[in-house]
Amino acid sequence: KKIVRSFSRGTLFSTKSSAAGKKRTRSSSLATLLFLGTTIGGSSFHFSRDVQHDHHSNGNNYLMATSSTSNNNYSEVSTSAHHKPPTATRSYTTKADEYFQQWHKIPLPFIMHDNLERLLLEDKQSTILDSGNNSKNNDKILVIGDVHGCLEELKSLVQNATNDYNDGIQFAAIVLVGDLCNKGPSSAEVIAHVRNQPRWFTVRGNHDDRALSAALGDEECCSKRKYQWVNNLSDDDVTWLSNLPYTITIPKTMLNGTNNNANQDVIIVHAGLDSTIDLESQETTTMITVRNLIVNGMSKAWAKIWQGPELIIFGHDAKRGLQREEYAIGLDSGCVYGKKLTGIILPERQFVSVDALREHCTIKKTA
Repeated sequence: KKIVRSFSRGTLFSTKSSAAGKKRTRSSSLATLLFLGTTIGGSSFHFSRDVQHDHHSNGNNYLMATSSTSNNNYSEVSTSAHHKPPTATRSYTTKADEYFQQWHKIPLPFIMHDNLERLLLEDKQSTILDSGNNSKNNDKILVIGDVHGCLEELKSLVQNATNDYNDGIQFAAIVLVGDLCNKGPSSAEVIAHVRNQPRWFTVRGNHDDRALSAALGDEECCSKRKYQWVNNLSDDDVTWLSNLPYTITIPKTMLNGTNNNANQDVIIVHAGLDSTIDLESQETTTMITVRNLIVNGMSKAWAKIWQGPELIIFGHDAKRGLQREEYAIGLDSGCVYGKKLTGIILPERQFVSVDALREHCTIKKTA
């Protein structure tokens, strides 16, 4: 099987896809990867090579002594002198900073593919709330689309969803599909807000990835005015960003619904998944950039081809807007472009949205 990816266009090419209901298996054959103008993680490069799909454990990836070319899932960055913009909140001594300064790339998170049950158990703020009986929550989960620095819209959406669809009770968890930052007016504030809320979690998006490179001192990113906002990030913000997982699975046991919507696991990912390989073997660039899948010369949204059995909830595709497929739901409804911020309440799959306060950015005409 030959796979060619053009990540700058968010397109994944494959000669075949998995059949419905069949378990996806990891291919032992080599895949040909083609990176065209990729800028994820702070670099722009153009090369083709044969590599195997990399399998990552949940170990401490900060300690991996890996060369810059041995793992295609790491994000290469500019190897010139690291730029440290003046800031009162950054020491540049976090583990993420140390890794970046040694290997010239951003580190992978401790856990690539996380689980909501585990996250809730480890959420210290949630534990404090529960022990003090200061709040109520039920079993409903709110998943929110691309925020892109739109803090006020984010707050409004959560408030409306809580009051209108959850009887004013806090959700059991709130999960975001990534791209918390960039383009909008309050990127650093959104990161701090989400990081400090009990029972709030997020996967990593391509803009979060890029912002992390800028925060760690990548000269190419720091030279661009649009990344000046990272000067307002703290060490805690950077450490938190560096450990954002690429997927969060909500097991069906947490979705105590009374209909068929509760009979499948839900996977939250920023952009999408390759249906021909299993979750643990997914490449990071696919998970944060893919939009289209080309099979036998036909181009389609990857969500139309995904055949389950898991339900995938994702973002990253504001041009298509809200997408509702049998096994995939896209929530990027273009808030930063003056449209809407959208969420979905599980397990009943109730959509909720708020209008953008204004157009913060103009959407590009080309993909």
